[in-house]
Amino acid sequence: MPTYLLHGFRWPRQLIRIHIILQNLDDAAAEWLVAPKTTLALLKNFNQLYPECMEHLTRMRFVEQYDPNDSSASATSQPFAYVADMVEEVKLGVDIDEIRGRGLNNDQWTAIMELRDKLAPEEKVGWYIVVCGDEERAVPPEFIEDERSSEASGSHRMSDDPSSQPNGSEGKPPRPPEQPKGLKKLFPSMRLGRRKSRGQVDDRTTSRSRSRNTQPITTDAKPPPIPGTNA
Repeated sequence: MPTYLLHGFRWPRQLIRIHIILQNLDDAAAEWLVAPKTTLALLKNFNQLYPECMEHLTRMRFVEQYDPNDSSASATSQPFAYVADMVEEVKLGVDIDEIRGRGLNNDQWTAIMELRDKLAPEEKVGWYIVVCGDEERAVPPEFIEDERSSEASGSHRMSDDPSSQPNGSEGKPPRPPEQPKGLKKLFPSMRLGRRKSRGQVDDRTTSRSRSRNTQPITTDAKPPPIPGTNA
C-alpha cells in the first residue's frame, strides 16, 4: 500500500463537504479526493478562486489516508484529507532530512499558508506520513449486488402490474404476427359467389341471344296500310 511523506495541511471532511456544496462541484466526491474527477474538479475550482496561491503551488496534490484492514463503519470516511504542496512516496525507506533539505521557496510557503487560511484555518502546516491502502477505490461488490437486485425487483413489479400490459392482455402470450393474405385467401366465399353470378349472367345473355336469333328477319316487309286508302 502506498505510503507518502508530504508537506501540507489537513482538510477536515466536514469543511470539504461544505466547500463542494457551496461551489456546486457536481463531479467532486467529498469522501475520496484522490479520485481523478474529484481532483480535476477541485484543482480547477482552486485556480478560479485562488489564482495567486495556485500560481506557486504547481505540484499541489490531494492525499487520502485509509487502512484496508479496518472493517469498522467509519473506515471508508476518514475525518480529513491532506492538501500538500510536496509529496514523496516512500518505497522502502527515505532520508527525511534530505527531502526536507530540498526546502520550499518563500513564495511556495506563503501560498500554502494562505490556502490553509482559506480552507482550514484551524489546522497547521507541517510534515506528515500518510498511508493510503486503496488509492484506486472501486465500487463495493455488495453495492453492485444491491443495485442489480433493485433493478430485478423493479422489472418484476412492472411485469406483474396489469396496467403495464398493453390493451389489458395480462397473462396472455403475445400473438404471432399475422401473415399477409391475398384476396383469394381472405374472401373464399366471394370467389364462389362471383363465379355463380357470372354463370347466371352468361346463361341469361346466351338465352336472350338465342331467342332473338329464332325470330324471322324480313328485309322486304311493307308498312301497314293507311286507313281510307286503297292498298
